[in-house]
Amino acid sequence: MKQIVVFPLAVILLAIAIPAVSQAPDDKTAIRQAALDYIEGWYEGDGARMDRALHRELAKRVVRTVGGTEQFTSLTKAQMVEATQKGGGKNRPAGTRNIKVDILDIYRDIASVRTECADFIDYLQLARSEGQWKIVNVLWQYNVKERKEVALDPKTLAAYVGEYELKPDFTITVTVEKDQLFLQATGQSRIEAFPSSETEFFLKVVEAQISFVKNEQGRITQLILHQGGADAPARKIK
Repeated sequence: MKQIVVFPLAVILLAIAIPAVSQAPDDKTAIRQAALDYIEGWYEGDGARMDRALHRELAKRVVRTVGGTEQFTSLTKAQMVEATQKGGGKNRPAGTRNIKVDILDIYRDIASVRTECADFIDYLQLARSEGQWKIVNVLWQYNVKERKEVALDPKTLAAYVGEYELKPDFTITVTVEKDQLFLQATGQSRIEAFPSSETEFFLKVVEAQISFVKNEQGRITQLILHQGGADAPARKIK
C-alpha cells in the first residue's frame, strides 16, 4: 500500500501565498531612467524630465554646517521643477558634468540609487507608484573636491577686504576675522573661504572657487567666482 504524505496546512498556505522574489530587467532600466531624468534634466534645464522623475510627495534634504551653525534645508517637487525650468545647471558645459548612476539595491517596489556628478552627490530612494518608478526621497551634498590650504600673511588677506558687485543689486562682501577670510553674498549667510595660493581661494560648503585680480599697480580690482563651470567677474566697488 502506498503511503500518503500529508503536509501541514500552514506549509501549503505559505507555498501558495509567498511567490519567489524576482526583479524584472525592465525595472532596472526604468529606475536608471528615473535617476537620469533627475540629474540630466537638472543640467539640461528640462522641467518635464524633472517632473517625470519625482514623486508628488518628494522630500529632498541636505544637512550642512555654515559658519559654525547647522542648517537643514528641504525642497519639494514643485521647488525642484521650478528651479529646473529657470535653467537648473545649464551653465555647466556638458563635457564637464561627469554624471554617474549606480543602482544600490532593489526590493519589490522600492529601490536605492546613488548619483554622482561634478557638482552633487545624491542618494535617491525610489518607489513604484501607479506603475512607474518615482523618486520619493533625496539626501544630497555638494561634491567638494579635496584641496590643500596654505597660510597667508594677514596683510595679504586685508587687501581683499571690500565689496564686489557681481551684478546690479547683488554684491559679495569680503571680510577678515582672526586671519580668516569670509564671503557674504547679498541675502545669504556668511561663509569661510580658504586660500590655496596667494590669490586663489576655495569654499568647503559648495564646489566653488574665488580668484582675486590685481591691476598693474598691484591693487585688487575684482574677484572672479568660479562655479558650475562658469566664471563670473565681480568689480570691486568699495
